[in-house]
Amino acid sequence: MSIALVLMFSCLTAFAQTIEAPTVKGKTSFAVIVDNHTLEKCAPQIAEYKKTIESEGLPTFIVSADWESPEQVKDILKKLYRENNLEGTVFIGDIPIAMVMKAQYMTSAYKMDERKNPLEVVAVPSDRFYDDFDLKFNKIADSTKGLHHFYELAPDSTPYIECDIYSGRIQAQKSNGCGCKQIAAYLEKAVREHKSGNKFDQFVSYTGHGSYSNSITAWRGEQQIVNEQFPDVFKKEGEARYLRYSMEDYMKPYVIKELRRPDVDFMVFHEHGDWFRMYLSGAPENQKPSDYLHNYLRTIARRNVDRAKKICEEWGLDSTWYADYKDPKAIAADSLLDLQEGIILEEINDIAPNARMVIFDACYNGDYRNPDFIAGKFIMAKGNCVVGFANSVNVLQDKSAFDLLGLLGNGVRVGLWAQHINILESHIIGDPTFHFAAERTDENLNEVLAIKDNNYWAGRLNDPNPELQNMAEIKLFEGNYPGISDILLKKFKESPYAIVRYNSLRLLERIADNNYREALKLAVTDSFEYIRRIAVTRMGQIGDEQFLPYLVGAYVNDVHATRVVFQGTQALLCFDKNQASDAINNYFQDRHYYNADKDRAFLLKLVEENPGAESIKSIADKSKKSGYRVSYIQFLRNRPYHQNLDQCLKVMEDPEDDTFIRTLMAESLAWWRLSYRKQDIIDSCNKLLKDSNTPKEMIPALTGAVTRLTSKK
Repeated sequence: MSIALVLMFSCLTAFAQTIEAPTVKGKTSFAVIVDNHTLEKCAPQIAEYKKTIESEGLPTFIVSADWESPEQVKDILKKLYRENNLEGTVFIGDIPIAMVMKAQYMTSAYKMDERKNPLEVVAVPSDRFYDDFDLKFNKIADSTKGLHHFYELAPDSTPYIECDIYSGRIQAQKSNGCGCKQIAAYLEKAVREHKSGNKFDQFVSYTGHGSYSNSITAWRGEQQIVNEQFPDVFKKEGEARYLRYSMEDYMKPYVIKELRRPDVDFMVFHEHGDWFRMYLSGAPENQKPSDYLHNYLRTIARRNVDRAKKICEEWGLDSTWYADYKDPKAIAADSLLDLQEGIILEEINDIAPNARMVIFDACYNGDYRNPDFIAGKFIMAKGNCVVGFANSVNVLQDKSAFDLLGLLGNGVRVGLWAQHINILESHIIGDPTFHFAAERTDENLNEVLAIKDNNYWAGRLNDPNPELQNMAEIKLFEGNYPGISDILLKKFKESPYAIVRYNSLRLLERIADNNYREALKLAVTDSFEYIRRIAVTRMGQIGDEQFLPYLVGAYVNDVHATRVVFQGTQALLCFDKNQASDAINNYFQDRHYYNADKDRAFLLKLVEENPGAESIKSIADKSKKSGYRVSYIQFLRNRPYHQNLDQCLKVMEDPEDDTFIRTLMAESLAWWRLSYRKQDIIDSCNKLLKDSNTPKEMIPALTGAVTRLTSKK
């Protein structure tokens, strides 16, 4: 389609937009979505960006308008997808932000109370509104803050994320001055990096205090899989570096040194975070306890002096431990100490990060609803940083940050990589077409990934590149290939690659059949700690009695894997205590190692004191204050106490109970997608949906529960 024809079409629509067509042809296409003001001020840089992308074989549209709503943007993306095989988009400048409610189950960890908190605070900023066309949303409000628009995921929406295209955001930072100048400078940097021919061969990983519960076993696993993803790449010392908070009292100077290295290609941060801060270190182990306590209690007192007083009373301390909390010298000293433990927004411009790509495996570092945020500051600072992959809300600690990462070493565009691993809160901040120079030149993997033929991908299941085996599995899964479950189980059993075994297990979880359960039993003894950790977690979410011996064995045999032990013991709480006790006693019947009696006693006490029994009493007791009942019901999202399901269903079905409580129960039980008793939940919800006496307020929650629990993916 010519530029003139496209312009004529746009003039006939109710909403004025300008579309500049590509100057080259290709198998797929890309769209730059930009506001009119930014296009006017950054026209040369946007034109050069388009030219550069097209020189790499990707036809590029430039679509500009004074965007008023996310729907306007989504409509043009869907049109380009239908007519021009759009593979991805980038939002430059002031592009509407979709703020999503009623979709927390699509996040990894986010569970803020949507009823108690303001929309601006509780909604999830998510570009899945734009890049997953199967998700359905109902608009609930526009914002007084301009770009923010609020939606609820529709109860009958597709209940999983499977992105049709990829997306990224290039957004100026308020504290950096003129937004258009920032964007122009960024685009010049992006073009420079596109032309650099830089290969992925300098890698740095940093693990902060509190990540993975400070587990050395979990930390070691990362080194195992990176060697699988990038075989024969990191041959010399220093090409792949793994740093940890415990290597020095304060690792911040060393982290900054790595960020400033002119040759560094990629950095990943496993850390706690916020939109304004990266938390790198905790209190040094060799710091005097008294120094730390003074600092800690003064910090608490500045927020709430009564709380500091209460803590001191509980610990047997007097008020001298925090009495000087208002003293300017104490404030300055505490601030300097605090600053050594992390990186804040105000420091990033001076750091000028050179890492071309950064993964922020942390909460809120990608919260682009704010005028400034960590990932945005990274790409807008001077230096060579072009793209970040970050989360807009908090994120689960037990989440993989390395899925398909080996594709990046083979020249795959960042967007095509992220498209297959997105969750509701994950976002590309920067240029999604950025890529490293390909290690292999015999084929263009960006074009290969556009292939949708099942027979083609079946032929690549045993590709020498394990990441292409993973992509073959994903493509066949998305293409509903016959026998895919059996294929995934076979790959899980036989693959020598941890990354392939995990990908197989991840996809089997979407299917959630008997093959998945069989794989979980094998997974508890896998050589890759993360697979073992996920296996025990999911056993608790399923709740089938057959998993009990495996959970007990995981506790005994993996005692030094902190995260496996934690998740395994929590999983045991999701079973009937009599069944769990029998399994524990049977396991230890013929085992007489040196602390077997101690382990048996611990596990028996754990299941005997299970808080699930107390929680169901509070849930079912109508005389309890509603706050107690609400808290316990919401906790069921995290901890599916299968042994209490019958009582939970009675609460949901009880016409004499409070409608809000019943609705909340339906919402919480909708999270039990893996439960061995999910059909009982489905039947109960359907019975209520057919009952004319069911309060209309419950209908969306019941519909959503049935939709999610009956989903085949």
